[in-house]
Amino acid sequence: MFLMRNLGLALALGAALPVFAQERCEQGVAEKDDRRALAALRAVVETACPCAGYDGTPGNDRAAYLSCMRVVVDETLAAGDLRPQCERRADQILRSATCGGAKVACGQYRPGSGRPVSCRLKSEAACSDTARSRRNACGAESHCVDVEEFTAATCIDPRRPGAFGAGVRIVPFTKESARYPGQPRTLETFVWYPTAPGAEPVHPQYRGVVDAPLDASDAPYPLLMFSHGSCGYAFQSTFLMPILASHGFVVVAPPHPGNTLQDGASCRTQQALVDAAVERPEDIRFVLDRMLEESERAESPFFGAVDPARLGMSGHSFGGLTTYLVAQRDPRYRAFMPMAPAALVDPVLSAPSMTLIGAIDSVVDNEQTIAAQANDLSPAFLVSVHDAGHYAFSDGCFPGRDCNPPVTLSQGEAHEIVLRWAVPFLKVHLAGDQSFAPFLDSTITPLATVKRR
Repeated sequence: MFLMRNLGLALALGAALPVFAQERCEQGVAEKDDRRALAALRAVVETACPCAGYDGTPGNDRAAYLSCMRVVVDETLAAGDLRPQCERRADQILRSATCGGAKVACGQYRPGSGRPVSCRLKSEAACSDTARSRRNACGAESHCVDVEEFTAATCIDPRRPGAFGAGVRIVPFTKESARYPGQPRTLETFVWYPTAPGAEPVHPQYRGVVDAPLDASDAPYPLLMFSHGSCGYAFQSTFLMPILASHGFVVVAPPHPGNTLQDGASCRTQQALVDAAVERPEDIRFVLDRMLEESERAESPFFGAVDPARLGMSGHSFGGLTTYLVAQRDPRYRAFMPMAPAALVDPVLSAPSMTLIGAIDSVVDNEQTIAAQANDLSPAFLVSVHDAGHYAFSDGCFPGRDCNPPVTLSQGEAHEIVLRWAVPFLKVHLAGDQSFAPFLDSTITPLATVKRR
């Protein structure tokens, strides 16, 4: 049957769905597999009952869509490709689709309420603000579940690019070594920044248009410094950097010579790690100072690009430790975002912060990170990504316990969750854009546990 063949393809991410007889749908150890099964079901429904084909005419109205959808759900349950505990959730998701009707997915946000984000199908005229609620007609979304989980009723999906294109430049900066005075350090720094919407061609590895002109229409922009992981490289997290550039950020990622992938096995030696702890914070300080100078220099491609009052710091693994070290020494930063950090110091992040960790990280000590995060000044967010390990915050991963799909999340699945939290946090607390505040208030947190202080 074509339906079951398509479902088999949609479930190609992993092995047969395990049976968790006592687990509620999308709860506990069943969460990951249930979400995959529900996503696969949606894909098969779209193949068998394409939403665009239900235009409201006789025979193609909402009743016809629901009837078609019901057949798919029943066949999927009969085949054992969806747990019985998820039948109600599947029905809820699919009935929230706009297919075959004249209504839109209307996102609703109630500031200060216990459950601030919801979505209902409404006519566009009825999807308007009330005295207690903010409402948005999300015409680009076909399902309310996406409005709730990935737009937080704003209709903005942080997994997708923003209003700008993403440009990228590689800028060589040279400084003196902090560890070995007199020795030069050349920092081939990657800079992502806003460029014209729809700019082409996009570099397949850097995910930006190389040397594209800056779009200064909303300049100056907030700037985020990024420090790569130990034995990593400056463009290790391009799932994140170009997206941030498209949302109006300048993202600056220098390498840390001696502790990069190019350095081979020597980057892992004890001496290299000791050297890196000294060099890294100074690399960040130096490159930030140069970028601020470039923003003041009329001949620079970054002239006018950077707002010196909106500076943020982020990093992955050893780059997370670098974030802590920078926070201790440089008071200019207004937001911090360590990711899977090595919390080997006793840090206090004295500006708004979001610490992101993989729940099954076997490389760094999550308990140490959680204890360190308790020192941070409010507002402080701790986001633990379920079924994800140390490499959830980089493009690639080393196969093993931390990266073993389908047992763990795939990189793409993990990146969606990271973007869901990282982009809104930086938009609110670094860019000052309060339209993203519902994301940080929402209690709907698929595949993540979020604590706020």
